Amino acid sequence: MNHPYEEYEDTVLWESVVNAINDLIENQDLEVKTKKEYVVGYICKEIVNQKT
Repeated sequence: MNHPYEEYEDTVLWESVVNAINDLIENQDLEVKTKKEYVVGYICKEIVNQKT
């Protein structure tokens, strides 16, 4: 799927963030109104930027 965060897909980081968000959604602790790829990608980008 095309989005500006494709570089993070197929990484352990991406999978970890997806799993965390899915858990929060399932527990009804979080409601995501934006495409999940954008939310996950943004979080991945911010984590990577914090490391540099």
